[in-house]
Amino acid sequence: MTLRGSAAIVGIGELPTLRNYPGRTTNSLLAEAARLAIADAGLRKADIDGLMTRGTDVNPMDLAEYLGLDVGFCEGNTQHGSAGAHSVAMAAAAIHAGLADTVMCVLGGTRDPGSGGFGPGMARGPAPASIGSEFEAPFGPAAGANTGYGLMKQRHMYEFGTTEEQFAQMAVNQRFNALTNPNAVFKDQPITIDDVLNSRMINDPLHILESVMPCGGAAACIVTSAERAKSLPNPPVFILGAATGVTSHDVIWQADRITTTPVAVSARRAYEMAGYGPGDIEFAEFYD
Repeated sequence: MTLRGSAAIVGIGELPTLRNYPGRTTNSLLAEAARLAIADAGLRKADIDGLMTRGTDVNPMDLAEYLGLDVGFCEGNTQHGSAGAHSVAMAAAAIHAGLADTVMCVLGGTRDPGSGGFGPGMARGPAPASIGSEFEAPFGPAAGANTGYGLMKQRHMYEFGTTEEQFAQMAVNQRFNALTNPNAVFKDQPITIDDVLNSRMINDPLHILESVMPCGGAAACIVTSAERAKSLPNPPVFILGAATGVTSHDVIWQADRITTTPVAVSARRAYEMAGYGPGDIEFAEFYD
């Protein structure tokens, strides 16, 4: 069984990424992005019968109530950085399985912990007793995921001889890609390799200009069946391949290899489903 071509993205909505959204709540940002996506798809709110969001930001049932949606399929995922792509894959799977016809995927948040959600990279409140809370938190990890990224960078340099300059070049390239994007928080703010290397160290060997910056924003997309997509105004973007992968351990320093990303598994499986390979790809986007 495969998802290939059974569902398509037919509308999107995106708010600018900002350092702060004063006076806004996470739900209000998600609602605005959802409204834009529904309008872009040429649909009405009543057409949406499924909802996917990131469960670590909001309760999906609470969000459905806030948005005034009457949905039969309502899920939140906890895939952190891959939550956006995972939401689209799960929406396609739900449509393929007959659990929904048209699913809205909406994610985002503000930086304010009191707003009902959290922006990317924000540390969250006290967690239940776990390996992380008992053995990592007492020793002062950096905010967000920076502690783990520092370990990964150090190990990658040790295993493969990767240089500081090569890591810095990635940050420079990512910033370059954002320079003309009106929705990017770093629009018109280029950096150089020297800027990265001379920026302060926040979690040795991680510099602040190669780490995630907490921010606010929201985005949404509408996924529907391939058949219904043909009748809507936008050319459908068919989902040809999707797959997931997870680390062997939730706490990174317990994994056998911290330089092997789960994408090594999920990308291969997605290619197999799509019937394409790396050489066929003309555009790629990666999350940190």
